[in-house]
Amino acid sequence: MHNKKIVYLNVAVVSVSVVCFEIISTRISSVIFVSNFAFIILSLAILGLGCGAVYSYYRIPADKSNATIQFLSKSLISLALSYLVFIILITGLEFAANPFIYFFLLFIPFFTAGVFYSLVFRIYSALSFKIYAADLIGAAIGSVGSIILLSFSGAANAVLLLTVFILALFILLKKDAIKKSIQIISYSILAMLVLFISSNGDRSLLGKIPIGQYPEKDFYHVYENVSTESEIIESRWSVYGRSDLVEYSHQNVVKQLFIDGAAGTQMYSFNGSLTDPGELLLNLLYRNSSAVPFLYLNESQKNRMLVIGPGGGKEVLTGLLAGVDNITGVEVNPDFVEIVKDYKNYNGGIYTEFPNIKIVIDEGRHYAKKSEDKYDIIQMVLPSTEQIQNIDNIAANENFLLTVEALKDYLNILTNEGQLILTLHNDWEISRLITTAFSAFEELGIQPKETVKHLMIYESDYAPTIIIKRKKFSEYELFTVRNSLESLPSGFPKATFYPDLSNNTSSRINNMLSAIADGKTTVDEIIEKDEYNLKPCRDDSPYFYNINRGIPGYILYLFLAVAGMNIALIFYPLAQIKRKIAKTEFMMVINPLIIFCAIGLGFMIIEISIFQKLILFIGSPTIALSILLGSILIGMGIGSMLGKEFIKENVIKRIYSAGLAIILVGIMIFFIYPFLLEYFITLNLFYKIIICLLLMMPLGAFAGIPFPSAIQLLRESDLNTYIPWMYGLNGTFSVLGSVSAVVISLVYGFKIAFFFGLSIYLVLSVYLFLKSKENTAN
Repeated sequence: MHNKKIVYLNVAVVSVSVVCFEIISTRISSVIFVSNFAFIILSLAILGLGCGAVYSYYRIPADKSNATIQFLSKSLISLALSYLVFIILITGLEFAANPFIYFFLLFIPFFTAGVFYSLVFRIYSALSFKIYAADLIGAAIGSVGSIILLSFSGAANAVLLLTVFILALFILLKKDAIKKSIQIISYSILAMLVLFISSNGDRSLLGKIPIGQYPEKDFYHVYENVSTESEIIESRWSVYGRSDLVEYSHQNVVKQLFIDGAAGTQMYSFNGSLTDPGELLLNLLYRNSSAVPFLYLNESQKNRMLVIGPGGGKEVLTGLLAGVDNITGVEVNPDFVEIVKDYKNYNGGIYTEFPNIKIVIDEGRHYAKKSEDKYDIIQMVLPSTEQIQNIDNIAANENFLLTVEALKDYLNILTNEGQLILTLHNDWEISRLITTAFSAFEELGIQPKETVKHLMIYESDYAPTIIIKRKKFSEYELFTVRNSLESLPSGFPKATFYPDLSNNTSSRINNMLSAIADGKTTVDEIIEKDEYNLKPCRDDSPYFYNINRGIPGYILYLFLAVAGMNIALIFYPLAQIKRKIAKTEFMMVINPLIIFCAIGLGFMIIEISIFQKLILFIGSPTIALSILLGSILIGMGIGSMLGKEFIKENVIKRIYSAGLAIILVGIMIFFIYPFLLEYFITLNLFYKIIICLLLMMPLGAFAGIPFPSAIQLLRESDLNTYIPWMYGLNGTFSVLGSVSAVVISLVYGFKIAFFFGLSIYLVLSVYLFLKSKENTAN
């Protein structure tokens, strides 16, 4: 394997497959587990890259012998087999969904890939700049290719295709040892397998990936008190998750749509008649607290309605039957929309047959921020899935819907008499939304005591609703509401909080609002005294559903576990090295060690912080991550390819100069971002992509220089044997960086996390600058 082009091709294709597998396994994890389990499992599994590299440092000979090179081909065949075993067991055996077994199955492919990468960099260290470029470009292709692969083939078939691609790469790698005729036969068989798997589309050849048995999985709790059978009649995969349409044996009035087994949304059987929809349908719709407000709207409040996350169409249907003139639904998951459209004979064609209904594929907050229309009603129901909603396992796009800045965006596009109708999961969420609303109104010049007059609440054990009006409720409006609600049959939801404080029952929320209205307490005092986290949620730390104060236990334990592993991976090998080599040689190991650790930690924190900001600018979280990864990885690839020519005479100077450039570009991005959000959010997606590429590629180009330069340092010092170990540390510190970004952003926000990431580069650059001066003096 001495042909350079084959080396680069192998690295690029393996990177494509590993990134694709990481993204696909994120989606699979979200189906089987809930977000906290999935986050832990994925983070620990990706540590396999670093562990594989450390394994190769200890167990594989540190030379270029045929035996060592044979390990490359063995790692490829092991990678292919690990993909295959993973998907066969996950789809075929229920016990494989056990968190510990699942983690082990997921860990092996990353471990094997870590062995492969570390060996390539060690054997071909002289080519490190171009190998790293191939690695990064392959990763960029994988980040985009996974979206296509998931949508076209589904998760299970996509993993099978990855297996076939790696097997083809193995044959290419062994071409000198395999007869030409055998190669032709092998490639022909693999080509037929690709055609066969592809011809099945997203119909899994191996069976369905099971939905995990967790309380948060709505799939299992729709009819808990009814002996009934459910059947998934339609499944579609995408980077948003697996969308399932489910019907039930005891009734045919409503079907449920789920994303990864959670976030249930109803699709009702509707005959298409606005004058005679049927008493059963009306009864089902209006017994929800989210629908009752439509019963007392006057005609001037029914001109235009915006539904954020319409899902199966329940809220759209409610507005339609209530006589709203124009309804816009903004749904981030295109599969939900397509399923509802395909079942128009069942649902009356609510997304296709009514000219006053428009469904837009977009992220709700992004749509609201760029909208030039004014709405009488903005409605959002249960905007959470307890699932990973991205190909990045820490993304928080749904929480951006419920921040101080989000409420201000919604209020900005309401008519003077307009109102927000927000239905959440429980009273705690309503309480936090109230404190968030107080902050939003305060920034608009309205104090909490007056803000209370803008609120009406329907408390409930499940799915309570809050109404937030742009203007205060008038006495006449409250009189009309009371009369309308009193005329409803028993069993219909009743308002539990009126802003005039009359006839309000005693409850946690009512007592809180009454105390604020009477001036007996302040919002800050309520936040301070409450046992739960009621702090107003902001874009900079958009974790609305973080119920407990501070850092969630599972995040903290994960951080400590990953940090502990990194400490062990540094100091145990370092202690052994110190005993084996001279002090001068030992000091030559320290500088590259610090570089590999620092750039792994720092850049991951910066990348995650930037991604969270890009969601609002781009709109789709999936496209945002694809653009970010693609532009940064391509930029890093270019930087790696050309980096050797940057300050050729002094490698240390090259690294600290690149670090300083990263800081400058990062600061520039920080100051430009608010300007982009303010003035360019309405641009066509194509132009937004161009803007992001222009911003991110320079950052990536400079970030692509330190890694291969550090390998060059090792090679020039004849320390190639340590490359696998340090490659592994770079990977494990990247995982530490992703967890650290979450920890910092939970407590201080992503702005602080971003500058913390930049500060790591600053400390590294200053350290290397001083070392360079010290070496020059000597």
